[in-house]
Amino acid sequence: MAERIFTYYSVDEAASARVASWLAAALDGPCLIFLHGDLGVGKTAFARGLIRAICGQATQVPSPSFALVQPYEASVPIWHADLYRLASPEEIDELGLLEAVTDHICLIEWPQNGDGALPEADIHVTLDMAADGRLISIEAAAGILAALDKTAARDATLTDFLSNTDWRAADRMPLAGDASMRRYERLVSVTDNETGKESSAVLMDWQAMPDGPPVYDGKPYSQIAHLAEAMPRFADMVNWLRDVGMAAPKLYACDRDRGFALLEDFGDRHLAASETGIKPIDRAVFYYEAVENLLYLHRHSPPDFLPVYDGAVQAVEAALFTNWFLPWRGIEIDAVAQTEWHDIWRRLGDDLTKTNKVTVLRDYHSVNLIWRHAAQGRHRIGLIDVQDALQGHAAYDVASLVCDARINVSAGNQEHMLAHYMDKRFGDDAAARRAFTDAFAIACVQRNMKIAGIFIRLAERDGKPAYLAHMPRIIGYLKTHLKAPILQPVAAWLVQYAAQALEVEHD
Repeated sequence: MAERIFTYYSVDEAASARVASWLAAALDGPCLIFLHGDLGVGKTAFARGLIRAICGQATQVPSPSFALVQPYEASVPIWHADLYRLASPEEIDELGLLEAVTDHICLIEWPQNGDGALPEADIHVTLDMAADGRLISIEAAAGILAALDKTAARDATLTDFLSNTDWRAADRMPLAGDASMRRYERLVSVTDNETGKESSAVLMDWQAMPDGPPVYDGKPYSQIAHLAEAMPRFADMVNWLRDVGMAAPKLYACDRDRGFALLEDFGDRHLAASETGIKPIDRAVFYYEAVENLLYLHRHSPPDFLPVYDGAVQAVEAALFTNWFLPWRGIEIDAVAQTEWHDIWRRLGDDLTKTNKVTVLRDYHSVNLIWRHAAQGRHRIGLIDVQDALQGHAAYDVASLVCDARINVSAGNQEHMLAHYMDKRFGDDAAARRAFTDAFAIACVQRNMKIAGIFIRLAERDGKPAYLAHMPRIIGYLKTHLKAPILQPVAAWLVQYAAQALEVEHD
């Protein structure tokens, strides 16, 4: 066990939940956690914070006092147990806890009631009453303690940032993040003490991280793919979008150097969320405004600070398919095949950038398009996650919207959106429509091959198997659009080197 203990003074339940989320982020697999403390000190609240950090903030986490054990599905399953009413330690085996500790995260309150039957804990969390709050003490392995120290130091820097804003006294609640290293919280503040009216903002915490290993030509993936690596690109992009009349979040405060931003809160209503209990959004209206947004955006020249989405970028993105998806399907390719793959996508990508370039947001799809029902027209679509924008072909964001990797889009909606865009932009210009149709097919296939690789990497390397649920949809897009004649080189490569990956056929 650890030679020292991490301690934190928590002023309220929200602060305790934050510490629990820090611990959740430091866990790297199954473990046994004992929660110590008197009645009413906040053991269940701490467990709830940890469980929600892993399973999502909407997860219902009741006290297991009467059920004794509450299970939760996650990449590493969780058991939350309360042994306060345990009649004897011998009942531990009947509950299944001894088996669960080998492959679950097990949180146990009142572990002393299982003395002699439970193995030694990996982590001890003790909560004590202290002044107007709680003293949280965590005993764990050195690596976990180091992670907690680092996160606590970052939180202190964040508190300093907030101290210079109007949100210094706001309640802080964790928000679900994306697949990046960025972290988000919702801040809620009472703006009228008489009525209790509240206002909210979103906090983005984006600490600059070191580059990853080189993947091509001695450069890391993030550098070749022009991924934004720090706050300045995000701030510049949202400001530019607002300047041209798009609905990007207003920056209330921003510390570019330390990586913090306070943003206008657009809420949580998007198409992916509407499928899991939130009031349904009228998809016909949503997709109409989403296409109108792109038509409006594409009338503006892209900002000079954006790099170009050329063949080099598209080729390294497409390599995620060969590096992750193909091995997942049991297919290995040699260096010659990999070089051919890279060259195909470099040529296709370079051809796309020969036309007039527009701003490509690069992730213009369901979870990043927030429905703002009180706004008007295209402003009903709020844009988030815009930091990776580039200059490129207009077809890419249309493909991102139409061939959404996260949710099902009916064939009728796909056809309608594509026709809406081309009718408005090209009218009866048959040559322009044919060229855009070709570019759309290239973008659909390149994007979904990239995403297929990313989702497999998230599942295999990062322990997030939920992403595998999207694979049938992604494979469906690939099979459909690989039939386009413009993609014959890609289809031929797959037939030669990896035919069984998608069961590809080509006319």
